[in-house]
Amino acid sequence: MNERRPNILIIVFDAARAENFSLCGYERPTTPALERHAARLAVYRQCVSSAIWTLPSTTGLFTGTYPSTHRLVVDGERLSRRFTTLAEMLSAENYVTAKITGHVPYVSDFSGLDRGFAHVMEPPPNPLRARWRAIKQRLARREGRQRQEGVDLGLDLKAEADDAQRRSLRNRLRYWMTGFADVGAAACMDHLRRFWQQHEDRPRFAYLHLQETHAEYRPPHRYRRRFLPEALKRHDLATINQRPNPHDVGLVKLTEQEYEVLTGLYDGCIAYLDEQVGRLLDDLSKRPDFDKTLIIVTADHGDCLGRHGVLGHQFVCYEELIHIPWIVKWPRNISITGDQDNLIQNLDLVPTLCSIMGLEAPRQCEGIDILSQSREFAYSELLKPFGTGAIRQGLHEMAPHLNRGVLAVRNRTHKQLIYTNDQPAECFDLVHDPRERHNLLTGANAAASHNITDQLAAATAAWGPRWREAYADVQARLLGGPDAAMSPEVEERLRALGYLD
Repeated sequence: MNERRPNILIIVFDAARAENFSLCGYERPTTPALERHAARLAVYRQCVSSAIWTLPSTTGLFTGTYPSTHRLVVDGERLSRRFTTLAEMLSAENYVTAKITGHVPYVSDFSGLDRGFAHVMEPPPNPLRARWRAIKQRLARREGRQRQEGVDLGLDLKAEADDAQRRSLRNRLRYWMTGFADVGAAACMDHLRRFWQQHEDRPRFAYLHLQETHAEYRPPHRYRRRFLPEALKRHDLATINQRPNPHDVGLVKLTEQEYEVLTGLYDGCIAYLDEQVGRLLDDLSKRPDFDKTLIIVTADHGDCLGRHGVLGHQFVCYEELIHIPWIVKWPRNISITGDQDNLIQNLDLVPTLCSIMGLEAPRQCEGIDILSQSREFAYSELLKPFGTGAIRQGLHEMAPHLNRGVLAVRNRTHKQLIYTNDQPAECFDLVHDPRERHNLLTGANAAASHNITDQLAAATAAWGPRWREAYADVQARLLGGPDAAMSPEVEERLRALGYLD
């Protein structure tokens, strides 16, 4: 194999924050399989996502651009043809390309992010889930009502909150059943193995996007209570609200114990995917071309799990959402292993690959080649606080304080946050205050951190105009004209892909 044409495998854990990976320092052993391969891995401790949810983050990964440039943040819109995707670029270099995903609605023909992939595999809906959905529909008809599918679309928030916490045998049975099957990871791994073996005559690029770490957290039974504190192992898991909207607008309150349980379930989901990835690496490491293969294990964004008052991944740009794992098995000719402390972003992938392959990066790229360049600042942008479904439910009116754009500007030790509404700017010392509790711009903290806050303020002021203009453009598209409502076709696509249940 040509050293400049390595096989490329990207594995994305959806909504998996770096701080919950034991390979990245977490106290619970969530990633023992990755640690088994640690001697050949480089672990980038300072990787920042350009966005806090799948669609804009993955678009940045595929195009090397920030949300304020690509602007693909509205359900139903598609990536502009003026952007070249990573798969298109590699196809032009004679790579055979594959997109192998769980039920991920945003990395599909729905968004245009499937461009350039010759092979597409999405596992069929889980038969247990399909059977349970049919049972619920029959029960609804028997009760003389029309069942409305969907978490974020179509459901009254109060009814959604009540249903999530109902201590019924039905809810317990539903949650118990989910412990017997994943939502696609095992099938994705099997398909990847077949793809890898069937196309040995050409360089391969495969993109795996796995959903098990995305809420609701339903790890297999063997992981379901593994990371729960002993005192909480008998807790009723089925009746804890895992739906973000009722929680985030204040209709549902969770106790600290319930947040602990959710974190334990989340850790179990990470451990399950780690098990799957470990088996895959074991298999690939036996192949003669393994040393010349580039493998990246990462995430599109993190998850709040109740921190800063948010369940899920929305509304904020704190570290639990933008600090993601970036774990790399470099090809043999790039001998980088161990912990790496340079500041990088997921949109640095395209220019870095172009450097490895001796190609000129597309002009659209805003990232850097992390092998030869360094960055002083990383940027994360939130341009869409509420989507069309949430607006239709009136969430933006129920929680007006969350109806604002957010910009995070981060260096290796500190981060500044600004908002489009009247919320005061924030700055945090990420070394001594990793949970971002003490704003350096207020009180006695302000004078003590004058130099660093001035540097971040200057970088924020330089970036701010493009972010504000993009935010205004996105809001105009969401709130006015024909794009204000999601079309029935788009809703059906999301439901068919398993995102609405």
